Amino acid sequence: MFNGLKMVVGGMMMVGFIAAASAFGIKADDNTLIADLDGNGTEEIVSYDENIEHLENGDINYSFKFTIEGKTVYEESALIERYPEATEEGSLHDKLDHLKTIAVSVADVNPGKAGKELIAKYYADVDDIVLGYKVFRYNDGKLSVVSEFYPNASHSYIPDAQEDNEFIKVNVEEYIDAIGKVWITRTYKLTKNGFVEMENKSGKYTVAPAYHEKNRLPEYVAANPIEMFVYDRCDVKDSIDMMVEGEKFVIREVIFPNKNNGYIIMRARIKNELGHQGWIMVDNTIDKMGQPVNAVAVQ
Repeated sequence: MFNGLKMVVGGMMMVGFIAAASAFGIKADDNTLIADLDGNGTEEIVSYDENIEHLENGDINYSFKFTIEGKTVYEESALIERYPEATEEGSLHDKLDHLKTIAVSVADVNPGKAGKELIAKYYADVDDIVLGYKVFRYNDGKLSVVSEFYPNASHSYIPDAQEDNEFIKVNVEEYIDAIGKVWITRTYKLTKNGFVEMENKSGKYTVAPAYHEKNRLPEYVAANPIEMFVYDRCDVKDSIDMMVEGEKFVIREVIFPNKNNGYIIMRARIKNELGHQGWIMVDNTIDKMGQPVNAVAVQ
């Protein structure tokens, strides 16, 4: 999708989710925030400035800085090559070849500790997708980067409203050959090693509405007859329905195999156009013409 992007989502950070007048901070204007960052009971005035220049050859020259109480406490700048000769894994700069703008918000990433964090979100020039995030913490007059996190994905975004800031829910677009795009929600927690995905004991991931499709679950069409089962194990004895070719359905949950055996790509809980709900298996079986047998396609 974007050249050189493994998206990230970031760590994600979380947040971006709040910024305006809220319990976490009052947004004084577009680039100024007021919040108690270090937990000492006094609010700091935070300003940030970003300058992004798109060059004729496709490169991007950008700079970004924070000022707190009139003192510059953080600066970064870089020339982002549109077609770099080499990339550095894990570097935010290698993810920003479609950088459009940088926005900052305040959040309580770790409610157990005093103070709030600043979250910088690096937006792409396509569909307002977030390319990456950085989380900053302010102590003793210094602002430091707490975490940068980059899960591999085509696209990602943080929902505007989150029920609990302690855990960060990130919507990630996974591309599966036999089905196309499916957005899932992953949950992360900030640890001393940065943001890590929380253990998913059930193995089930909630499918999130695609950000660029008006927050609606994407609709798929059965490319061939697909058997539906009561339970996620998809045992033949639990078969309840057979969708016909051309039948429409949405996917609500997915389970990926613990190990990629080259056959089963995922199992999915779906609801078809008749209102029936159940589980289907999506595999990579192909026919004599080389076409996926159990494939489905976005409507």
